[in-house]
Amino acid sequence: PAFADSSQAEQVISLTFDHTLPAYREYHRDLLFHLKPGELEQPFFAAKLFEAVLEQGGPWDEKDRIVAGALDRLNDFLGYRPIAVLENGRKAEPYAHERFRPLPIFLRGAGVAHGKYHDLIERVLELFREMPPDLLAESHFDLNQLDELAVDLRAHDHVHPANKRTNYLFGEWDPHRIDLKGHYRRFVVRRVILDALLDWAAKQKRVDPDETLFDISAVLCGTILMASAISGYGPDCHDSSVTLTSLLPRVARQRDEFYSSLLQSVTGARAKRLARHAKQTRQPFGHVRQALNMFLAQYGAQQVQRRQLAYLFARMGYAEASLRQAAVIPCASARFECEVLCRVHSARRIVEQKQVAEAFRLLTEAEEYLHRGIDCGALVDPWNVLGFQGLFPLFISREDSVPDQRVEMLFHIMEALLDAYSRVLEEAAARGEKGLELAISQRYEGLAEFWDRFGTLTVHDLPRVAAREQLDSAEHVARALADWRAAGEAAGDILFWRGHVEQFQSAKAYAQVVSALLERHDRVAALGLLMQWLSEQETVGLEAGHMSFEDLLLWWMGQAVEEGSTSKDDPWPLVRRMFDYLEANAGELWSSPAYREGTIVEESAKSSDWPDEGHDMLDEEDDEEEDELFGAAYDNMVFKDSADDGQEGPTMDDGPRLEGDSEFEIVEKRLEPRLKFLRLLAQLWQMGATLAVEREVVATRDDSKESRAARTAQAESLRHWLEHSVRLQTDLARLIDDLWKGDIGESSGEHDANVEYDSQLQTKLYLVQTALATWLSCRSAQWCLACALSPEDQTVRSSAEEVRIIDMYRGIMQRNEAEVRRVLPGLLRSLQNKPLLYVPLEHGGEPKQILTARSMQMLVRFLLAHLPQLGLLRETWHLLRTARQMERASRPRGMAVTEFDRLFRIALRNTLECVVRASEDWKGGRFSDEDLIEIVGEIVELYLDQWLEHSGTMRLSSVEALKVEPVWDDTAKFVKTYGSDILNARILTLGNVRAILHSGVSKFLEYLEQNEDPLRPVKLLDDLRSGKIDREEAAEQLHLIYQVVVEKFDRFLEYNTTTTQSDYGEQFYSLLDFLRLETAYDRDAWNLLPVAVAHEVLARQGKPEAATIWEDVFAVKTEEMADTHLEGLESLQKKYGMKLLSISNHLQERFVKPLAVNHMLARIRPACEDADRGRSNSPSFLALQTGVEEYLKTTSGSGLDVPSWLKTLEDELNRVHESGDQPAPDAEPQLRLPTPTITLKDIRQQLKQWKEPPGNRKGKA
Repeated sequence: PAFADSSQAEQVISLTFDHTLPAYREYHRDLLFHLKPGELEQPFFAAKLFEAVLEQGGPWDEKDRIVAGALDRLNDFLGYRPIAVLENGRKAEPYAHERFRPLPIFLRGAGVAHGKYHDLIERVLELFREMPPDLLAESHFDLNQLDELAVDLRAHDHVHPANKRTNYLFGEWDPHRIDLKGHYRRFVVRRVILDALLDWAAKQKRVDPDETLFDISAVLCGTILMASAISGYGPDCHDSSVTLTSLLPRVARQRDEFYSSLLQSVTGARAKRLARHAKQTRQPFGHVRQALNMFLAQYGAQQVQRRQLAYLFARMGYAEASLRQAAVIPCASARFECEVLCRVHSARRIVEQKQVAEAFRLLTEAEEYLHRGIDCGALVDPWNVLGFQGLFPLFISREDSVPDQRVEMLFHIMEALLDAYSRVLEEAAARGEKGLELAISQRYEGLAEFWDRFGTLTVHDLPRVAAREQLDSAEHVARALADWRAAGEAAGDILFWRGHVEQFQSAKAYAQVVSALLERHDRVAALGLLMQWLSEQETVGLEAGHMSFEDLLLWWMGQAVEEGSTSKDDPWPLVRRMFDYLEANAGELWSSPAYREGTIVEESAKSSDWPDEGHDMLDEEDDEEEDELFGAAYDNMVFKDSADDGQEGPTMDDGPRLEGDSEFEIVEKRLEPRLKFLRLLAQLWQMGATLAVEREVVATRDDSKESRAARTAQAESLRHWLEHSVRLQTDLARLIDDLWKGDIGESSGEHDANVEYDSQLQTKLYLVQTALATWLSCRSAQWCLACALSPEDQTVRSSAEEVRIIDMYRGIMQRNEAEVRRVLPGLLRSLQNKPLLYVPLEHGGEPKQILTARSMQMLVRFLLAHLPQLGLLRETWHLLRTARQMERASRPRGMAVTEFDRLFRIALRNTLECVVRASEDWKGGRFSDEDLIEIVGEIVELYLDQWLEHSGTMRLSSVEALKVEPVWDDTAKFVKTYGSDILNARILTLGNVRAILHSGVSKFLEYLEQNEDPLRPVKLLDDLRSGKIDREEAAEQLHLIYQVVVEKFDRFLEYNTTTTQSDYGEQFYSLLDFLRLETAYDRDAWNLLPVAVAHEVLARQGKPEAATIWEDVFAVKTEEMADTHLEGLESLQKKYGMKLLSISNHLQERFVKPLAVNHMLARIRPACEDADRGRSNSPSFLALQTGVEEYLKTTSGSGLDVPSWLKTLEDELNRVHESGDQPAPDAEPQLRLPTPTITLKDIRQQLKQWKEPPGNRKGKA
């Protein structure tokens, strides 16, 4: 009888389910790691499994052959995945594990598969069959071409750049399933879309299931049509002239036609129901479409937040918690990034505990995860870096490319992995574990060969990650440090390092050795190597990844200054020698560059007037070895003749001639490192002056001959540095003026020309701002150096006002409270009429005015930060009041910038920190939280008066202009009338809008008139010509709208990506109305800032209970105000039928929620310290996790960027990981004054006399 012998069938069934299916799961353990058991066991997927197995043919006992062949047959889908074409014309290939089998849910001739998607897909196909043929044709969707409808089962990766391709998330025609006529045959939808729609339908308990099925089917049809329109019917559908921007309005029109026609086709109760929803949401099927958009936005936002938390926890040292976060909203990229980084950070941590073998094991695992991540597509293909220059092509047109942020992450992973290998290799060599050292070196070499073959070093504007170079450096460093340790790690062993210095051929090598020496506080040897590195800077550079020459020299100087205040050994001779060597080896870096006619040139004046006789601070015997090592560089670098033509410095012809639009970009590459070095020099001078003042305080007690000679030599050094700082300010002022006058030409007004113009403008502004910041650092250094010299010193030639400033600096740096009290009243009087406001460069400000105002700001910031540290709390408040008077007394014309909010925070924060720290000793350490809150509340109330006075006179953003109802009515009317032509997606790119604002809106209108298309008239231009609208009025309205777009671009991006209203420029006013509401909330939050600052101080200073009490009171007082804003939000959402998640989340914070972040911040440092000790069950980290989870319950964000609260946590973690010896990168010095002894009686007395002016107003300073 038929089928009597079923052995072949049994073998195929066994091969399919017992071997091929498990092999498929194992093959895709990385790409499809998130799938649960049973999710692949679907009818049509089983059919495709059988097909793949049967195609291999017998004999059926050859399992390996059959399974391998079946897998190769099954893995037939890649989707949209740009393939790089390399310089030699060779096309890169996708990796094996990127291809997989999508889940078939419809097959021609078989129908729709049974399963959870069955009913939905059946109804969708019915709708397609009933659809007008012309609508389907316009969308390039033909049911006759649909052989298969399948589901993309990969986990949705919200931050993948492909999601920026219009409608990519809704699906695509499979670009690799093409028939002989050039038509696509398989359409693939994303699982996240299907699941979101089914999830919404399941929640509609009060609606007939058949109705909800119809609704979600209609929306799925709409999304498929939109996706199909972008894919096209085949590879020849769209030519290179078509862009995503040009397709967008066409696709939006087709979408709206579909929904409108479908809405008109229904009758009866369904028609009434859908009409009611359309009225409520202001669009057909809006109740489902908006729900889908919100689901996707929330899903993406949660994924962004979870993966950011995963990175933070990995860096903190909590690997398990990191991986748990990455798995909450799973995607392959987050998983592999965390798998690698967790192991790298753990290896770095345990190698410090001498567990070298275990660290090496972790790094080999990390490397394996790196390769697996690339192979399955979770990490970017390294060939794409070279092939696409760090960009991701979204479409055929070249303009449709975006930066591929995955490249940045890959570079970060590689740099971290290479650094960790270097550290482990170094430790293995130092411990003499030869076998382990060899194994590490071989593995390291394999990684270097793997990476360098991708040629990433040839791509400009990307980080430089040179693996082979780093390996060579690591091996040289490992041998050198091993030899040094074998020799006993003698501090200051210059002779030893002279024998190894020739091996260091890269900045990374120098950085690794110097870092190791500084960890052991060997400043003599570290200084020698730093100066040798500087002398080689033209060859090896000064940047070494996360370590740079600047960072390490500041670390060196920080050690010297800090230990100078506690150690018996005088660090000054070595500090002075450091400056000598720095000047000798810096070459052109020592002086300010000049900018002439588009070229960087050298100033003719040289600063080498330092007498050689001054180098005898250390006795000659100690100097000899150091001078031998660095003598050549020291002897020749000051007047190094780089052109070898007998002239000092390069000639005009030596530098690149800058032409056309690229001028300032080329200037930036030459200018930025030089300005960075001068800022470093200024910081070092500030720190040196601090040390000099410290020595002067001590040395005045010793009047011996040696002490007097030392003071004379110190004054000589300070004098030389002071003169150079003044000279640099003169040269930098000239540089700033010349840069500002540099011409970048004018834009034609065309979009691409505007974007290029804006790029050049932003580069020019950045260069001028950088030069301004450098000048300010030198001015601050001048004040510090001057105060370290005697007031009678002739070098300190200053006006009476400058004398007061210098006296105040000197009093603070000497901790001389009496001197500060004496000088302060006169200084306050002299400051009252000084300018503190300025107009920024981008709004027409002048550099000279900015320098004047910002130098005053710098002075006030320094005083506000340090007066409380002397116990002068009342005086701090009066200084802040003077700053407010300065703003009122000198208001420049134009859009002035105020820094009062920063000054206010500095004053209040430092005052409250001083009080909280001092309260630890009050009443024998038993001062209650309630009593502390009472005093804090009194101080906050005093500050609140000033804050509200200031707040009422300033504007938070341009949106506040729209709060005036007549202005709002006019703007809304303008948008409704003219928005379709001038507020569309192509115009509203950031670079284009900024260029329009800078060139002038009137010029933009002229460009539109000159380039108007007769076939597509612009209503605004017609009405301008007819006189229906005044040109000045139109320009004012456009200027206001475009200014809002620039200031609120993050909100515009969310509006543009999550709402359908954004497809129509005439509906732009709906976004403006939401922004009006948010700005009103921001104004109230702004007025409450003093209360928020107080909470931050209580939480960060170890007073969590007091902070909680403060928080509870704050919540009660703001409850009604928060309710009002939320009612306004609900009203707007109903009015416009749309939601903006970021604004919704912001208002739902109710002013109180951001305070929870303060508690999290307070726990980061102790949690990191626990991790360093190996304490995995850290109470601080557990509390941090609890706080984070509570916070996430009621927040999501838009998913477009990492939310601000997580950025704040990251900033705090960065501060924890930075060396405590490095100063903050501000222009003004950051002094570490001892905590003043302030009694409770002192505080009460100051509060009693708080508003009395400090000192005697008739006294003179």
